[in-house]
Amino acid sequence: MRFAVAVLIVVSLGSTPARAAEGYEAMVARVKAGDVTLDYRALRDAYAQSAHYQPEGGDYDEPRTAMLNAFNAQDCAKALTAADKVLKTIFIDITAHIVSGRCFELASDSAKAVFHRTVARGLMASILASGDGKTPKTAFVVVTISEEYDVLTALRLKPTLQSLVQDDGHSYDKQDAKSATGETATLFFQIDRPMEWLSRSLQH
Repeated sequence: MRFAVAVLIVVSLGSTPARAAEGYEAMVARVKAGDVTLDYRALRDAYAQSAHYQPEGGDYDEPRTAMLNAFNAQDCAKALTAADKVLKTIFIDITAHIVSGRCFELASDSAKAVFHRTVARGLMASILASGDGKTPKTAFVVVTISEEYDVLTALRLKPTLQSLVQDDGHSYDKQDAKSATGETATLFFQIDRPMEWLSRSLQH
């Protein structure tokens, strides 16, 4: 039987204000040291402002694919090795934290399981707090394209059609999707950060 990446149950988490001008590496170091109550929106924003920023994939694509393949094959040893590579490149990757949390749970390492699940929930909560996704004006604000699919997974929706929408000076991904019962839904994701990155990349 194949593993399924666990659907994220979002819970409210306390947060503390981000330190002024704190960089991405410093924030990641704080989380790894145990400060899981930091501002996850600020962490995601810091990633988007860092030299590591790869909103459409890149260095982490190969290990991310290996992670999911190993997880679906019930090989948590390989999945954790690949997830560690993903998180070293993009610590805000929600799926890598979910996979890590599930594998550590299966290995009876409750401390690490709780850590990764807490981080995953914090990251997801910061996206869902940015809007309701029903219109461009209330779109979920994402800093990577993979965050769109993390939200769809958390909401138990399967994407069927993606299209780019421009509205009032902003860029959006419009995602048409279906639920397991066949109900249709449309969600909007503001992708200004990824589009700005793409524009800068094309200029160099």
